Amino acid sequence: MTCCVPLSPFLTVIRSAFMKVYVAGQLAELEAVRAVQQQVVSAGHELTHDWTRDLSLTQGYADCPERSAAIAGADLDGVMTADAVVVVASSAVPGRGLFVELGAALARAELGQLDHVVVVGEIVHESVFYLHPRVCRVAHVGEWLTGTTQLTGRPDGSGGTLPAGA
Repeated sequence: MTCCVPLSPFLTVIRSAFMKVYVAGQLAELEAVRAVQQQVVSAGHELTHDWTRDLSLTQGYADCPERSAAIAGADLDGVMTADAVVVVASSAVPGRGLFVELGAALARAELGQLDHVVVVGEIVHESVFYLHPRVCRVAHVGEWLTGTTQLTGRPDGSGGTLPAGA
């Protein structure tokens, strides 16, 4: 069970509880995604799916429709079974798949099925969905994991830090 304290429509602070987490990101940010995954696992959580383990098909998806369908299904299943979806969003190249995963996470959040949609990193290509009220934006995943989060997603641009338990 996930223990959360809603602080505002823009932020949720995590209590120390086991969660199943899916980490989305771009192929161009592979090492950053793996680093975030490692931090999540080191904090005692479990990955629902590690898409970085099999990179045998990274382009030419239409040439391998069955394999592409299997990859898409596994990635989406990872989002649908997660307690938290973390999106690594610091690549200068706009993503493709990560926006599908972010959209699925936001749809689940809107339906009350997901409490944690987290966008990590400096955003260098904007999307209105990074600023959705159900998204928690943090500079690094450690802020979210420890429950101390920078308020970077507020429409008025205000910031601040809220300690865990606040």
